[in-house]
Amino acid sequence: MIPAELLRKKRDGAELTKEEIQWFVRGITIGDITAPQAAAFLMAACIRGLSSKETAALTLAMRDSGTCYRFSTAPKPKVDKHSTGGVGDKISLLLLPLAASCGIAVPMISGRGLGHTGGTVDKLESVHVCMDINNERGAELLARYGGFFAKQTQNIAPADRILYHLRDVTGTVESKELITASILSKKFAEDLDALVIDLKVGQGAFMDTLDQAQALAETMLGVAQQVGLRMRIVFSSMEQPLGMTVGNWLEFEEALEALEHPSSTPPDIAELTGRLAASMLIAGGIAEDTATAMNIVHTAWASRKPLEIFHALIREQGGDIESSRAQYAHLPKKAICAPHDGVITGIHARMVGVAGIMIGAGRQTSEDTLDFGAGIVFHKKCGAEVRQGEEIGYVQSTRTKTLDSAVHHITRAISIEHRAYNPPPLILDEWDSTG
Repeated sequence: MIPAELLRKKRDGAELTKEEIQWFVRGITIGDITAPQAAAFLMAACIRGLSSKETAALTLAMRDSGTCYRFSTAPKPKVDKHSTGGVGDKISLLLLPLAASCGIAVPMISGRGLGHTGGTVDKLESVHVCMDINNERGAELLARYGGFFAKQTQNIAPADRILYHLRDVTGTVESKELITASILSKKFAEDLDALVIDLKVGQGAFMDTLDQAQALAETMLGVAQQVGLRMRIVFSSMEQPLGMTVGNWLEFEEALEALEHPSSTPPDIAELTGRLAASMLIAGGIAEDTATAMNIVHTAWASRKPLEIFHALIREQGGDIESSRAQYAHLPKKAICAPHDGVITGIHARMVGVAGIMIGAGRQTSEDTLDFGAGIVFHKKCGAEVRQGEEIGYVQSTRTKTLDSAVHHITRAISIEHRAYNPPPLILDEWDSTG
């Protein structure tokens, strides 16, 4: 095949065959396709769009560009969850042990945070967890504990890493087909029986509106149906940060507290975790409907079995919670105070995420160094009454020169008004690939 002819075909709006896409992705991976040619493909795909067949072929070709897990002897069903990114989103830390305690095997490959959104890998690295998991080790952990925490290695979907960088610099990030292929190529490498997507919507998400999120969901479900994988998509609101903390160690600690004391878990964390875990049980065939699945989840959560699984996995994967707790115990802090009386009616999630970057809890580029202990703690959130000068939270970081600017930024992100607050729904909708 000739790259220019394939690019011309896509430029003119024709549908590429599975074989053409496989050949092109293979060429990208081994270097036979140049960066300008790959960029031209991305631009043509972004402008012309990709059909469901093309998107599925691209997803599988990217998956097959590297190593895939094979867990033929693992307990089934194997189900994972992917979040499209949020602020204060520590749900994955809870979901793995919770779903595992309900009879689901969870081979969880997670990512790092970038921009205003956090990443599960960073939260786990705050306690020194090793996430370089090969097939043999993954099978062992699945059999013993029902899951493991892993990160994308150099050998998992290498074509995605190349194309992801090019999308960032060519203005093609927004393509729903390219987003789908990027997300699912890594998830399909896990040898899953089903997948649950937490598709976030709102000012703290990459999808601002429900319409945009539903368009992306249709593309994802189309690929799932093409390859015969059960997929459920939960649309959740990302208008204010999830839970009471933002920052890697702080979020790890909050997740641990939720496993230790389920009844005192922040309501939004409890609701979203429960709903996603229930969706995993339905997708995996453990339960037939949401009500049945939620009963199973609540019983398991109260049993403390998820806490036992979590501690065992952290220990098995080299983590050290107590040394991290001591390391981050006395960081410099700066209070966030209410500028006037009223009711908190909004906390702009994206602005809070940006404040996290200011103090080292997040990164602007993939090369940035994190301060794992840096973060933001809220004492009060939307719906709470506050008095002028009252401390409603604080920021902490070793980068003391940035604390004042972060506090100022967060204060601007908080809306305080003299009116009643009517909380919007956290769960906006739920779709299933089976219809």
